[in-house]
Formats: sequence, C-alpha cells, structure tokens
Amino acid sequence: MEFTRAVPPGPAASPEACYTGLDLGATAPADRPYVVCNFVSSVDGRATAQGRTALLGGEGDRTAFHLLRTQVDAVLAGTGTLRVERYGVIIRTAELEQIRVAEGRAAQPLAVVISRSGDIPFDIPLFADPRSRVALYAPPETVVPAGAAEVNRHAPEEVGEGLGGVLRSLRQRHGVRSLLCEGGPALFTSLLAEDLVDELFLTLAATLVGGDELQMTSGRTLPELLALRLVWALEREGNLFLRYSRR
Repeated sequence: MEFTRAVPPGPAASPEACYTGLDLGATAPADRPYVVCNFVSSVDGRATAQGRTALLGGEGDRTAFHLLRTQVDAVLAGTGTLRVERYGVIIRTAELEQIRVAEGRAAQPLAVVISRSGDIPFDIPLFADPRSRVALYAPPETVVPAGAAEVNRHAPEEVGEGLGGVLRSLRQRHGVRSLLCEGGPALFTSLLAEDLVDELFLTLAATLVGGDELQMTSGRTLPELLALRLVWALEREGNLFLRYSRR
C-alpha cells in the first residue's frame, strides 16, 4: 500500500513512512500532553455510516488509524465511542507493538476513559484483556468490576475542573506527553472549546452518506472560529488523508 503525497508534493510513500516517527510528545506543553485527534468523515460531513465508522475510509484509513496509535503515550475515547465500537486492547499486533518499543514507548499505550455520570461500558473487551492499562476518571461512587485490565481510578475532585484538569493529571501522574483522541463528537467539541487540540488527522472519505448520521462535532457552538494550518495532504483511492495543526 502507498499514499500519494499531494501537499507538499512528493514521491509515493508507505503508510509507515507517513505515520511513524512523528515524535508528537517532543513539543508537549509543560503542564499537559500534546493532543492529536483522529477522525474519518464523508464528503458530506458525516463521521459515521450506519452508526459506525468502519464503512468510511477503507483500508488506508484503517492502516493510518492503527499506526497513529503507535505514536502516542495514551489513547482517549468517549464512553459512547467505546461502547459502539466495542474497544479492545489498543495495540492489536506484535508488529505494531514493535514500532512502539523501537521508538521508546511501552508496548501498549495507556487507555483513558472519562465519565461524569459513571456510565462506563465495563463489558467491552478492553477491560477483559490483561494487556490493557486504563486511567479511569469517574465519580467516586462508580463501581469498577473485577477484570483482567489494570485500572487506575481517579475521582474528579483529584484533578480539578474540565478536561484540562484531566490532561494535567495524565501528565503529572502517568507521565503522558502525547495523547490521541479518537472521538466521539461531544468529547472532540469539549476539547476544542477548551483549546486543548494541537493537531487533527482527518480522513476525508470519497463517500456520501446522507441522513442524520453523526458529525465530527456536536452540541455547543465554539465561542470563536478555530483556524487550522494544513501540514500535509495524502491521497489513496480518492480518499484524502489530511493533517492539520492548530499552532
């Protein structure tokens, strides 16, 4: 598999050449991780088709999705995304683990779960896998069932207000310098509202979905427009793989 380099123009490149060696944590702020978000969207702005992301983006998007997971210390997903996508252990193959280890990271990233309500899908495979390490931010009354995963629990009063407090906790308590957010829309919008997103990786699938499927953002309108700087644009089978920076 190869991607065509459209912006800046250049020779075709393998996914590994594009999505490894990114060193995302090198420019992390002093008090929180460097935050990148990854989404797939149809041309008409839908982030799901038939309620899932799997039908969008094809093989290129799936490959980029898994390689981006090798580039960070931790992966964050909202509870709705965890439940719908049935998350399991974050890094699924020995080859991907080897990429992480070769770049100086643990074989498995920390999985981050945040819930104000305590409604957490503990039945998903993530919590049943002994390779999983989870940082759970949930109310103190949340009952964490026994499972194979290593779960480190934090109460909201420990970390302060908003998602910024969680990110500070991840940096201070878990040494997280780079964090990948995989959605969903409400969580992504909340990160944007607190100006906590440093980069966006977006697959623009050459597809129209229609209907009332989820969009990339939801809920409140941002207080102001957030400008993005295009870092690169790749192409494969009509799909565009875009990398944007906020800074």
